[in-house]
Amino acid sequence: MAMQKDLYQHFRPGEYDFIEKIDDLARRVEATYAYVLTDFLNPRQVDIARSVIGNRGLHYFVSSDYYPAEYARLIVAPDYYEFNPEDFELTLLEVNYNSKFNQLTHSQIMGTLLHKLGIKRTVIGDILVESGYAQLLVTQNMADYFRADVTKIAKASVSLKEIPLEQLIAGEKDSRQLDIIVSSMRMDKVLATVLKLSRSQAVQLIETDKVKLNYQIVDRASEMLQVGDLISVRGFGRFSILSENGLTKNGKCKLTVDKMIHK
Repeated sequence: MAMQKDLYQHFRPGEYDFIEKIDDLARRVEATYAYVLTDFLNPRQVDIARSVIGNRGLHYFVSSDYYPAEYARLIVAPDYYEFNPEDFELTLLEVNYNSKFNQLTHSQIMGTLLHKLGIKRTVIGDILVESGYAQLLVTQNMADYFRADVTKIAKASVSLKEIPLEQLIAGEKDSRQLDIIVSSMRMDKVLATVLKLSRSQAVQLIETDKVKLNYQIVDRASEMLQVGDLISVRGFGRFSILSENGLTKNGKCKLTVDKMIHK
């Protein structure tokens, strides 16, 4: 069954390659009649995968439906498959360090894993941080490598230990809802209003690749936003557009956004 072309109209052009990737994966399941496990996907990719796989009528299982995490692995399977949570092949690692002298952040941990070890983002799920404590959710086949090679993060000596998935923490996040008014749904204008910056400052953030839209770097200040979009800005946290609340008398857009800051 060919993928319906009107599926594309629900997503942005920058997401078409991922749609094709998931459709290829679904066709492989249909051809081999064997289940396939993805690497970690961000929530936007999970939504796309649900649409594509559902369009083909295949079974799928999402790890974040069973373990509360932002990033998830998907099992795409034929109808004979009997679900087993172990097939997600997840490992939860506890990050131990001396919190009296150090306080590790999400960005420090991510920087060590991606830049110093050269690890792909897709083998790392959530990095969960609380005061003096952190966890990593990773693919099972990389767990031994992490335990052996991650011995220092920033200035802190660390050790990693595998713990049961049931001990997954939520992590610390600040979140608050804001009602704002913008002259249009352009990226630069919404960004400037939410972050209380000038429009030129917002444009500079975009042009220096510091802004992501739905987990992808966006380089157009004129990109039009919509309800459900997630915008993250390096150094500022992130926010999502919860709702459009009509227009003011002057024709400006009234929005509710959820502004989140990772600690």
